[in-house]
Amino acid sequence: MSSPEAWYNGLPRITRAYLTTCFAATCLSQFGMLNPRSIYLDLELVFYKFHFWRLITCFCYVGKFSFHFLVCLLLLGQYGSRLEADPFVAGGGPTADFAFMMLCGASVLWIVGGFMGYFFLGEPMIFMILYMWSRKNPTQIVSFWGFKFEALYFPWAMIAFTLLTGNDPLPQLAGLFAGHVYYFLLEILPNTKGITLLQTPQVLINCFPSEARPVYGAAPAGQRAGAEATGPSRYNWGSGRTLGTQ
Repeated sequence: MSSPEAWYNGLPRITRAYLTTCFAATCLSQFGMLNPRSIYLDLELVFYKFHFWRLITCFCYVGKFSFHFLVCLLLLGQYGSRLEADPFVAGGGPTADFAFMMLCGASVLWIVGGFMGYFFLGEPMIFMILYMWSRKNPTQIVSFWGFKFEALYFPWAMIAFTLLTGNDPLPQLAGLFAGHVYYFLLEILPNTKGITLLQTPQVLINCFPSEARPVYGAAPAGQRAGAEATGPSRYNWGSGRTLGTQ
């Protein structure tokens, strides 16, 4: 088993930066060095007071230190890294396509957050990433607290777990909605109607040129091809297994 330091250093760049920012925001808030009121989403302040940073910072806070907070960060670290290594193709390299997916998801969540009155969109963004990973790997087997099922149903299992632990599942459902909007526009619409609306812009391709680098949780291409030929790989979480291990 790799050390926490090796696991962290092996995360791809966007996932590592996002996870670090979310953790830092909670730490700063917990110790009184950051007032969450200065970073929450308020469209009135954005448009009338020009607080444009709120469009970004609202995604960087997932709550106070708690078990729920820990679960969110572990989901981001594990499944964000895998999706960033192998996202849906949108015309750029893996990192550029992953960044484009997050921007599209953020656009949907700004609208949803504005209508629903959500001040922070970190948890919805994480669940959008989880939803997209489940769509990219629908037949992989996930083990969660002893229950095994296909990855396609994993986001719904997490929502059920959220309900059982007494937390609000609506932000997570908002993330699933944003993920499905992106999935529909990128995959379903072009394949059924021949209409292509989404493509990674050149500016993101220039910022994140395609590069071959080892990414935690992603096997080399030859090994992935072999695994696909022999059957779906299995990810385990629960029953004594630590999130982030295989």
